[in-house]
Amino acid sequence: MMTSRRRSIFGVVSIAVSVMAGAGLPALAQAQGSAEPLKLGMLVAMTGANAQSGFNAVVGVGMAVKEINAKGGILGRQIRIIQGDDHSDPTSAVNDARRLTSREKVDFIVGPAVSQLTLATLPVFTESKTPSISMSGSMAVTPQAGPYHFSFLPSAESQAQAIALYIDTVLHVKSAAVIHDAGAQTRSTVEVLKGELRNRKIELITDQEYDPTATDMTPQLLPMRRSNPDVLLALTANGTDTGYVIKGLNDLNWNVKVVGNISVIIQPGVVTKVAGPDAFKNVVALNYKALTYCTGDPVGGSDVAKFKTRLQAEVGDKYPQYSPLVLGYFYDMTHAIAAAIAGAKSVDGAAVAAWMEQNAGSIKVMNANMSASKTSHFLIGSSALTMAENADKPRADGMQKRSGC
Repeated sequence: MMTSRRRSIFGVVSIAVSVMAGAGLPALAQAQGSAEPLKLGMLVAMTGANAQSGFNAVVGVGMAVKEINAKGGILGRQIRIIQGDDHSDPTSAVNDARRLTSREKVDFIVGPAVSQLTLATLPVFTESKTPSISMSGSMAVTPQAGPYHFSFLPSAESQAQAIALYIDTVLHVKSAAVIHDAGAQTRSTVEVLKGELRNRKIELITDQEYDPTATDMTPQLLPMRRSNPDVLLALTANGTDTGYVIKGLNDLNWNVKVVGNISVIIQPGVVTKVAGPDAFKNVVALNYKALTYCTGDPVGGSDVAKFKTRLQAEVGDKYPQYSPLVLGYFYDMTHAIAAAIAGAKSVDGAAVAAWMEQNAGSIKVMNANMSASKTSHFLIGSSALTMAENADKPRADGMQKRSGC
């Protein structure tokens, strides 16, 4: 199942976790009768610009599947992971989506992790009536575009509202500049953010777009520095481009306050590898409240802290290679869609979607309380978000410091 294009470390981990997740399937299936396993199609990037997300997804999905199978599976059937690779490319994503739905005949999908790839694959999953869950925030990811799809990422609207509220009511800025990648989700966030800033009478001096593969942000940052905004809003796609944005600021010796979206903070190890050990000294960014702490909060008692302990046991000395935040999202996503299938008592896309619209709030995941409706399939709302600081210096239990407390 692994292709020659995949990085060797990703291939080794993918094989190891797939074996782990499927270990004992014949015996378990025999013990429960002869029920065929349910097929989970995991469509994530194992190569290309978004490969770090895929690297984490393999373990996050694998851990969730292992737990679900140990408790009897879904509807009395074990889960078998069918690995996909979208290669961080829309055309490749569509091709592998067709393979998963037509040839492999998967029962449900976890992924992709990028909005433009989700938008590209939604017609395939809609045609096959396959329920799916992704990390996508583009406002174009609607129930009309994907009637059987749900997103575990807050919408572009939710993120823009939370950012605007923070810089207005906490930082009290009068002007802002925005640097952002060219992805569908980020462009949606920028458009909503412009309206939010106008409503709050905060001047948007300039916005600059970059290609997600760029390693030199000087062409974007120089004109922004000349405009001298009170705050720089960074809307990035992943830890790598976040690192290059911050490295560019350091190279220009521009000590502006940076406020970012969720992508700025979820891969701190990747960011510091690119931008250096002090990368987050002027940075706050959105995160789920459930993943943050205030001074005085007890150490180690949260679901996230307990998950980190299980993760360390699972991957051993490889733990520093992973982003527990990204990995935890995929872990929660898998549990969420499994719960919806169990609740609907069906893998039919329409049945799963109808159940999720009515019952998402009853599903317990560690990252946030969920909700859904016929008009919104974004499971995480703005009330679940907060600003976090010092992302590279988490507490001993893995929680990040909530800004201002």
